[in-house]
Amino acid sequence: MTQQMDRPKHIGARIQRFEDTRLLAGTARYIDDIRLPNMLHLRFVRAQMAHAKVLEIDTEALEDIGFPTQVFTGADIGDLSIKAHQDYPEMQYSEQPLLARERVRFVGEAVAAVLADDAYQAEDAAEMVFVDYEPLQVVTTMDQARDPEVPGLFDGWRTNIFVERQMKGGDIAQAKAEAAHVIKRTYTTQRQAGVPMEGRGVAAEYDPASRMLTVWSSTQIPHLVRTYIAEELGLPESRLRVVAPDVGGGFGVKGQVFPEEVLVPWLAMKTGRPVKWVEDRREHLTSSIHARDHSHTLEAYVSEDGRLLGLKADISVDVGAYSTFPFTAAGDPGMAAKVMPGPYDFQHYEATFRALATNKCPIGTYRGVGRPSAVFAQERLMDDIANELGLDPIEFRLKNVVRDFPYTNALGFTYDPGSYAETLEKMRDLLAEDRAAAEASSNDPDKRIGVGLACFVEQTAHGTPDFTRRRVPIETGYIAARVEMTPDGQALVDIGLQNHGQGHETVMAQVAADALGIDPKDVHVRHGDTLTTPYSVGTWGSRGGALGGGAVHVAAGRIADKLKAIAGHLLQSDPQKIVLQNGIAHPEGQPDRHVAVAKLARTALRNVDQLPAGMEPGLEAQYSLDGPNDGTYSNAVHAAVVEIDTKTGKMQLKRFVVVEDCGTILNPLIVDGQVRGGVVQGIGSAMLEHFIYDEDGQPLTVTFADYLMPLATEIPEIELHHIETPTPLTPLGAKGLGEGGAIGPAAAIANAVADALGIEVTKTPLNANALWHLARQAEKNRAE
Repeated sequence: MTQQMDRPKHIGARIQRFEDTRLLAGTARYIDDIRLPNMLHLRFVRAQMAHAKVLEIDTEALEDIGFPTQVFTGADIGDLSIKAHQDYPEMQYSEQPLLARERVRFVGEAVAAVLADDAYQAEDAAEMVFVDYEPLQVVTTMDQARDPEVPGLFDGWRTNIFVERQMKGGDIAQAKAEAAHVIKRTYTTQRQAGVPMEGRGVAAEYDPASRMLTVWSSTQIPHLVRTYIAEELGLPESRLRVVAPDVGGGFGVKGQVFPEEVLVPWLAMKTGRPVKWVEDRREHLTSSIHARDHSHTLEAYVSEDGRLLGLKADISVDVGAYSTFPFTAAGDPGMAAKVMPGPYDFQHYEATFRALATNKCPIGTYRGVGRPSAVFAQERLMDDIANELGLDPIEFRLKNVVRDFPYTNALGFTYDPGSYAETLEKMRDLLAEDRAAAEASSNDPDKRIGVGLACFVEQTAHGTPDFTRRRVPIETGYIAARVEMTPDGQALVDIGLQNHGQGHETVMAQVAADALGIDPKDVHVRHGDTLTTPYSVGTWGSRGGALGGGAVHVAAGRIADKLKAIAGHLLQSDPQKIVLQNGIAHPEGQPDRHVAVAKLARTALRNVDQLPAGMEPGLEAQYSLDGPNDGTYSNAVHAAVVEIDTKTGKMQLKRFVVVEDCGTILNPLIVDGQVRGGVVQGIGSAMLEHFIYDEDGQPLTVTFADYLMPLATEIPEIELHHIETPTPLTPLGAKGLGEGGAIGPAAAIANAVADALGIEVTKTPLNANALWHLARQAEKNRAE
């Protein structure tokens, strides 16, 4: 049963985003807007071969170029590298050098850094550097990576498997023995890029007088970047400041520490001049991080009456050439294995998962992190089981979803209260007419309508124990917030999140304003600067509202308690009965007896002689909120309605519906925007985006002419419906939601295509070519 929380007036309000004023007016400051005196511009010479020895780097052509340049190679910077190791004996150790030393391992890897006074000069100079290579055997497929006869990409490696491990719970052999039906399928999802509107960029300046190194980076994790730079360069962290200015999208892509973020500050210190680098779109597509690229073989054990008894999974992910920091090469396959039980009630589960090394751009975090691929496999399997057993796919799911909470799944993870059955039942009602139309079209020789859905849970706001179990270089998951009130009654919020489109400045102002009894416009939220914000792990893992908002709520509440104590003293009233609202403090039921919050703030900071005896001056509080042990679980159902021309395979996405539950909704306007944005990315995953390499490891989709992104013509109206089941595990009852929109679309659309054509769909993307072949296969099946 869902609940409705009694909420203060600002939390839950559809307040327009404060940050949009500067973003829409063009006054935001991004990395490329940073101009520093005497600044050098950096361009990279990047590898043009997927796997090769570096024999020579020839810069002789630069001698007559007509302007000064500086060139640095791996030999100049020594053994500086990115180190991202999972602390399990099964994981093979590797490092990613800041500049390739002796060997390159993917097309786009940085080989040399070229500096010039002008960005265009640096570009021209980089093109004149000649690199001589000796080709080595290239690994481009999962089969090649699994082959023990293929030489390892790193010295001393036994195979090209970064890590292979198992997760299991219950007794999978018992589930198989009791099953009346065993259904086995393999599902694959393609490799993608992240493609935020703003690419990556780094600028750095070293001041020898103060011994202060300042680094600007388009990052989601400024504190983690600071720590990594300090450790790798041997610098005191107290003399290092990292600033994430306005960031034009991240989506997880900017949630890792990149070689460039360490190299640029090293170059600034080495040259004695500020240095800036901003990637171009080709660099982003070939050299930042990639995502997805999964293959899942699932075997389900089902009872005679359609109960799911157990699930066995074999999960392989092509993670590219290097392990990324801080989530490592094991991040995607491990996440897929962990979440595969999903919203379903069964207690026997076994997963083998592996990260495979190939000569491709490394895989890192991208919105959903393993879950879009896991849900694609999981939800395609649910439809395939229902079809094989002759069951309605929604009723089959309703027979198997978790209904009683808290619920501990087969792996021992505990789900907090959710609305798994309720969201499915609501979606069933919303789709009734579409399902009838799909049934009616089943005999139409030209046009078929299909309806598909995907049901999933999203583990959000992960706490420290969840990271301890993973043994990766990200050790914790807390978010810290500091709230301060100024003598005029305004509030400052410094938070360890980094805002790159989520609306944090607005939501955190709403939360603080409710606690302090002031208007959200009187709250100034600051983020992204390690000099002013408390140490935190940054923005990722759907933790902003749940943990960031919770930390602000608690810190602001402590200040509110002090304001109430001062008001009680001044009004000769019980502080426990003081109410803060609309900028005043008054006893309950006595609004005429009041004092302005601004006067209370001035009393606390200036007129301290009026404070209660023994009270310390000041209005400042800081709170660090860690996530629940197993996180808190949002849930949703996504549904797609498609129409397919059976002659051409042309598909129209006619309708996309979301029923979601993220607990307490802090700002419905922002929640809707987050979900819709994620769905658009998920539609790209389902239908268009595909990063392709040839057999020699050469990338073939390096511009938007070939790497296709969803446009307005592909996007229908995205309908949103909400159910609120507040969680008892966070201060505001909020669960995370930032990634959920991107998790369900591929599965929902694939299920709709399968429904329309009457054929199994086992892989994405479902682009025009794939749909044509599926339509031809369906036609052939009907003829037979």
